[in-house]
Amino acid sequence: MDPVYEPLSKSDKSEKAEAFTSYRPVRQTSSNLSSHLAPPVPAPRRSRRSRVFLHWLSHSLSLLWILPIAILLWLNFSKHVIGASAWCPRGNCNAEGNSENAIERANKLDSHDHNVTGALQFVAKALEVWFFFVATSLVYDMGIMFAKRGRGLPVGYLLTHLEFGDIRYLVNPLLWTSPLPRKQGVPEKRARIIKLYLFACITAMLTILANLMGPSTAVLVLPTLQWVDTAHIMEETFNQTAAGRRPSGDKLFPGCSAKELRAGNYSCTADTYGPSLDEWAAHNTASTKQLRKQRYSDLILGASQEAALAFTINGTMSDTVWVPSRQVLRDMSHEFLKLRGALMNVDEPEYPDRQFNNSLQTILQRQGPSLGMYLGSYKGNVSDYGLSDGRWVRCFTGWTVDHFELDPDSQVQYTKCFRLGQGAEDREVYAQFKLGNFNDTEDENSAQSGVGVFVANQAAIYNEEEDFGSGLIDCLITNNPDGDGKACDWDKVFATEWPEYLRNVTINVGVTSYSVPGENYTNARVWCEHVIYQSFPTYSVDTSPRSNMQNLVKLNNLPAVPKDTIPLRMNPAWLLAAWSVDYDGELDGERQIVKELSRVLPVAYEDGLGTLEGLEFILLHYYALGQALSMVNHDIYAPPTDPTSPSAQQADQDQAHPIFRTYATIHVWAYGLSGRTSKLGVAVVVLGTVCVLARFLIGLSTGVQERSTVEVLAAAFEHRHQGEFDGLEEENHLAKVRYQVVEDGEGKQKFIPEKRTSRWSNALSH
Repeated sequence: MDPVYEPLSKSDKSEKAEAFTSYRPVRQTSSNLSSHLAPPVPAPRRSRRSRVFLHWLSHSLSLLWILPIAILLWLNFSKHVIGASAWCPRGNCNAEGNSENAIERANKLDSHDHNVTGALQFVAKALEVWFFFVATSLVYDMGIMFAKRGRGLPVGYLLTHLEFGDIRYLVNPLLWTSPLPRKQGVPEKRARIIKLYLFACITAMLTILANLMGPSTAVLVLPTLQWVDTAHIMEETFNQTAAGRRPSGDKLFPGCSAKELRAGNYSCTADTYGPSLDEWAAHNTASTKQLRKQRYSDLILGASQEAALAFTINGTMSDTVWVPSRQVLRDMSHEFLKLRGALMNVDEPEYPDRQFNNSLQTILQRQGPSLGMYLGSYKGNVSDYGLSDGRWVRCFTGWTVDHFELDPDSQVQYTKCFRLGQGAEDREVYAQFKLGNFNDTEDENSAQSGVGVFVANQAAIYNEEEDFGSGLIDCLITNNPDGDGKACDWDKVFATEWPEYLRNVTINVGVTSYSVPGENYTNARVWCEHVIYQSFPTYSVDTSPRSNMQNLVKLNNLPAVPKDTIPLRMNPAWLLAAWSVDYDGELDGERQIVKELSRVLPVAYEDGLGTLEGLEFILLHYYALGQALSMVNHDIYAPPTDPTSPSAQQADQDQAHPIFRTYATIHVWAYGLSGRTSKLGVAVVVLGTVCVLARFLIGLSTGVQERSTVEVLAAAFEHRHQGEFDGLEEENHLAKVRYQVVEDGEGKQKFIPEKRTSRWSNALSH
């Protein structure tokens, strides 16, 4: 068989000719034309000017990718707010949530949202494809950069820029084995292997980036519905609560003067707050009747109004129940009406329409204090032990650790004692009143008649088997023949170190006792105890009359009370103000609260607090105590004028004297980095930006001009085999063969085996 090419004779060879080829064409005959292919066709070449133009165009397009990415990062880091719709040209997309055509308007905005978010998906895809173009160019540039230096680039890496986009390329063995020597024992510089593995690792990273770029740009391109806070306005700084002192001042309660409050005439609150408590009592009866009569029913708690807002009390009685402050609600009502006026398109200069009308929902928020109660209710008998210094100890039976004596047969009961006495300011504050037509005791000043309210700084607990080391078993049971308790060392008793689970119910405990009417119930009591805590939650109210018709306020960010927290001491006068009754006064028997108590109290004592009447009684006292906590005011002082000043920052760290702020939370379409996926998206596009810059720098430093696939294939077809693949059959061995990629004088690409690299370089120099 006649070959198309035959080896050159040694005499025909020159150093330069040998560098280019070891073969020459022979004369073609008719016989060999029919059995052999024609000589190779030169590869197509672009003009030098065209190649330079395409080179810089490619780099310019790569750099331009950074521009939309920078815009997206700015939108997300600045938390840019769009408005009530994802399509909000010039910031004008009024939701008109309070208008008559609110539903029609909402449907229109929803249609805009669907169209815009769909279009932005295409934008995200375009950015992904754009980056893939950049990443492909970067892999190619790096491959050519490695191929021009040293011993060249392994065959397994020559087409990496066409393969790396497939995620399966990460598990391609050729990616990780091509840098190794072809034969064992063949010396290879470690630096060369490390450089090739560096290329492999960068390629693998680009594979991951290219496959993550689509979802990452989508996360940053697409806005989401978010709750966004407006600017926080510092209103006041908390000083202290007034719970420990009597109500005072001309402006505390509408209709009450400072003189009346100093005299203890708290019936002055009846005109404003008497109906509130009676309304709770009536609602309590209505809800429990529904619970009794209806098959599928539940207990619903009532609400109370303060100025323009309403509030209710948390009904979970096993935990601390937090009550909103009426003082905060009065201050908040002013802001609420102004904001609602802005939403109703009323001219309010302090609240520009655009900011709030361009939202789907607006929540007014204000920080402030709140008092919480830990409540327990029991039934039992009362005993008094007089002391020599005019004080006395009052003890109640029926106390249980579970705080609610619902099943006496299954609960261990104790007797709980409190030390009282007029003039002992650090040990008690006591008040009492009668319920009209409720108690017929002749002695109107008797502490056992009507309702008695007191607070004691310490309490003691015991039963016949356990007194927790206080000595009460010995002095009140074993050695108390006269029943006067004189054998007790009460100072020692009340100084007892109680177990941890009892500490919070033995310090600053408030007690309200209700005497049971009837000759046979002289010492019978249904009694309740409470301990008070303070927190600083966020008050929030939905400003839309459509979704919040009652203007109901909610408390957010309520804390769990730590076990070592010492309860607050609350003056019982606040309970008198809540009931709207004077010291040693008598509550009008026509009041709804009195009627309901008269109905349920005897049944609760006889049949137990586990009955429905017992539940009604617990809730009636629950509402009365909640009314008292809501009426407690607090002292304030002006906050720092500059919120960025060191004094303001220091004040923010003072947990005992927090700064209260007012702000609105609007529901809008906006950008942001609230989720983990958004942060991952930022990391991916930032790495993508680094890759774009790296590609630009490599292009500047090396001047690599990308070749088309046709040019690469033509250069490969032109290459004459020189034995570098002899004896190699396995794919992983073929992939390790290295070639240096160079250009001849005409700018034509050539593949030079690693053994002939030096001679090719000499040929180019000539």
